[in-house]
Parts: sequence; C-alpha cells; structure tokens
Amino acid sequence: MSAGRRGTQTWIRLVVSSLLGVGLVAALWPYMAAMPARIALAAWVVPAYLGALVPFHLLRSIRWWWLVRALGPVPARDALAVGLAGYMWIAVLPLRIGELARPLLLAERNGIPVARSLGVVAIERVADGLIVCAMFFAGAAATTLGDDHPTVRAVAWSTMALFAVGLVGILVLAWRPAGLGALVQGVAAKVSPRIADALGRFATGVGEGLRQVPAGGAIVWFVVVTLAYWASNVAGMWLLARGVGLDLSVADATVVTAVMNLVLVAPGGPAQLGTFQGGVALGLALLVPDEVVREQGSVFAFVLYVSQICSIAVLGIAAQRWLEVRWDVAFGRRREDAGS
Repeated sequence: MSAGRRGTQTWIRLVVSSLLGVGLVAALWPYMAAMPARIALAAWVVPAYLGALVPFHLLRSIRWWWLVRALGPVPARDALAVGLAGYMWIAVLPLRIGELARPLLLAERNGIPVARSLGVVAIERVADGLIVCAMFFAGAAATTLGDDHPTVRAVAWSTMALFAVGLVGILVLAWRPAGLGALVQGVAAKVSPRIADALGRFATGVGEGLRQVPAGGAIVWFVVVTLAYWASNVAGMWLLARGVGLDLSVADATVVTAVMNLVLVAPGGPAQLGTFQGGVALGLALLVPDEVVREQGSVFAFVLYVSQICSIAVLGIAAQRWLEVRWDVAFGRRREDAGS
C-alpha cells in the first residue's frame, strides 16, 4: 500500500472517530456537564497520585516482554520503551487504532513481524478484559451498589462472555494457524480476490505468533505482573479519591476502576474524551449520591483524566525519542515509504 493511500485512510479514520467522539460526548452530556467549577486540592494530592502512576505505567508497559521475547531478540528496555510509546498512541488516537502502534514500533526497532506481535497484544486485551470483569464482581460482592447495578452487572457478564470467546479464538489460532489462514483467505476471496492472499498470510502470521508464545514461567510472570498492574491502578484510584474528599473503600475503588474500563472497552473518540469521564461518573453513581458525583466526583474525574493523559504523553514522547523511531511509524509508514 502506498504512503499516500495509507495517509488517506488514516485521515478517514480520524474524521469518523471524531464524529463518534462528538456523539459519545452528547450521549454522556449529563455527566460531562458536571465539570468542576472550582478545584481546591491539598498540595500533596496531585504529586502523590502522579507518584502512584509510576508503577502503573511501568508495569503495564513491561508485562508483554515475557511473551514477546519468544518472537525474537527483544531486550527488556526496548519492550518497555515500545510499550510506553505505544500506550501513548492508544490513549491519543481514536477508535483504538493505536493498538497497532506497538507491533509497528517493534517491527521497526527489532524486526519482529507485525502479525506475530499482534498475537501478544490480543492475549493482553483478553487477559485485561477478563480481569476487569472479575474485579467488578469481586468489588460488587464486598460493597453496596446503587439501583443501576443490575444493568452494569449485565454488561459485565456480557463483556466477560465476549472475552471468553476471544480466549477460545486465541487458542484456535495457536493450534491451527495455517488452517485458519486458509479459511480467512477462502472467505475473503469471495469478496475481494485482490486482498484475500494478504489477509490469509496475515491471519497465519498472527496464529504463528501465538503459537510461539511460551508456556510455563513466562505466562506466570505475565499474569503476576498484569495483576500487579491492575492492583496499582486500584491503589492510585483509592488514593486520589481520598485526596478529593471521596470516602471510597478499596472495594469501592475496585468497582469504579472496573466500570470505567468496561466503558472504555467500546472504541471512543480522540483521547477517550467523554468516554473516560462518563465511565468514572457511572462507576461513582453506583456508590455515592448524585450530588457527590457532581461535586467531588467531577473533581476526581478531572484530576484523574488530566494526570493520566499528561503522564502517558510525557513518558510516551520520551520513550519514542529514546527508541529513535519516527513518529509516523505508528501510522503504518515504513522506511521505504519515507524514502519515496
């Protein structure tokens, strides 16, 4: 695909996602309207939360190394830097198209085929989805939820079923990568013979990447670090809630974290604006009165969002500069495209 055509597709995605973002903000306006009119925080609150974000970012960015290193020689520092840069693109780009950034950056930096590292990304997404659902049910069992909890519980069950199906799909891909590639190619050939071969090879590559993922100790370390990452997320949410005057227990913070991330499963607009705040407000609405959501809750959501976006951007820019990889690689532009 030419650089011009790829650039056109990127702009189309940005326009479509921006329209989607506007729609989401409109739908969540009752929550968005509760923006803080005044922010008065103790001096320790923001620095303490930013400090809590350090293990959050590092654990999330390094955990895939235990899996991706089986695909080729990838030093831990490279995996960490690619993770930090990639998560910046996931946070900033709409419709979750930033999920491709890490495989693209890893291919540019370490020569790992994009299709193979996408298999690791798929494992991460499924693991996160199942853990988030488990967090909601565990937190809900340890606290008292409001009237909307049956709807949220149904969404959690549906999401867990979706990711369980995803897990089965991953196992099938790892078991028969060539067979699935042939199936994809055969189906695509009926629609567009021109791209059928490419799609078949891509599906086979993803399956082969999954097949190379090591079992045993590597999976155990990945799970342990992933659980530590989510624990640090809950701890940071609890700390910030206390700092803005929200009397949340650890179980309450677990519920808010889970509900926010359940909402974020749906592709949103640029920087998840609106979706993020709506997820936080929905989680808080299950636990505290509406006036608390509008007052302390709006301050909580504002500080949470700004702190996360700014820290992700700063660490991501620094990581990408360290990698010495052009920023447009995250959009799929290759070396040969840059020279044409």
